[in-house]
Amino acid sequence: AKNVWRVLEDPQTVKFGWLFSRVMAFLISTSAMLPVLQSVEDPPFDPGTTLWVQNVLDFIFMLEVVMRFYVCPNRIAYFIDIYNFNDLVAGLVPFVVRLSLSRSTVPLIIQADNQDDKMVLFLVCMIPVLRLLKLLRRFQTFHLIQRAFRLALEALPVLLYTLSILVLIWASVIFVVEPRDNISSMSEALWLTIVTVGTIGYGDKVPQSSEGSVAVSTLIVVSALYMAIPIGIVGKAFGDVWDDRDKLLLLNRTRLKFMNTGYKAKDIPAMFCNFDADGDGELTLQEFMAMMRTLEIVIDDGRVVELFRSFDYDGSGSIDDEEFVRALFPAAYVEIYGTEDDKVLGDKHDEAEHSDI
Repeated sequence: AKNVWRVLEDPQTVKFGWLFSRVMAFLISTSAMLPVLQSVEDPPFDPGTTLWVQNVLDFIFMLEVVMRFYVCPNRIAYFIDIYNFNDLVAGLVPFVVRLSLSRSTVPLIIQADNQDDKMVLFLVCMIPVLRLLKLLRRFQTFHLIQRAFRLALEALPVLLYTLSILVLIWASVIFVVEPRDNISSMSEALWLTIVTVGTIGYGDKVPQSSEGSVAVSTLIVVSALYMAIPIGIVGKAFGDVWDDRDKLLLLNRTRLKFMNTGYKAKDIPAMFCNFDADGDGELTLQEFMAMMRTLEIVIDDGRVVELFRSFDYDGSGSIDDEEFVRALFPAAYVEIYGTEDDKVLGDKHDEAEHSDI
């Protein structure tokens, strides 16, 4: 079961695991493209054969879900993993949709469109999306983009507020200066302003008056200058994350392995005590590597050394459980150890007790 789990979760660490990863990526891509290709008026593949292939792919993906659940060492971690949830949805939705539609060789999207059921049509259109999302677990760098956007989102509220003011001001100006046979309502003025700010310019609405042309021309310049601000913020955040990508990827991989093996942040202090051979409250590099091997967290020695150095903030050559939790589970650090102020107060309290003695 452990070897099967490693093949499913970390195929790079298992012999021929890369082959499984490549085959699954090919099958996922095929299952996403087939519904799209078969939706044209003259499908490129035989409908009966395509239906059979899709049923086989559905079975393979559901078998993968069942196998992941069966061999997963931590069932709680399995259910809270967004990738497993997406795998389950990507396997069940096509199956349920096929049951709800007629058992014919007509492509699903055409059947759903003929039934004039918007919900079923939406689910059918989402099947390629859900299938492609299965590939997310194979892109370890994806969480770097998530981290960069989380950093950039701190500035998003004020940027959206400023953008709303900008759009409303220019929409009002355009609505006032444009003739009513061109811009008949404030909503049309807002539409023209939004597509101008977004540099889309559909051309369905254009200014006809000289004043409107001047207003839209000014808006183009102002919006170009303004849009450089959020783009610069996102670019800077992504650049900072990308420069530190090796450390972040290694930490994320180790965090996932800890969670998948059933350990939590609160277990780390006791874990460190068990592997602290000399009893000094800290782990040396050799003790840390022994802990990783015992926990069956498979990482090559070079990356283990790199990971150890990322935990060793003070460069002492050893790490304690606080440094480990602070780097790997920052959200749980305060819950386990309290704030820095709490620690300072605790130290002062201990000093007072010693002085009384």
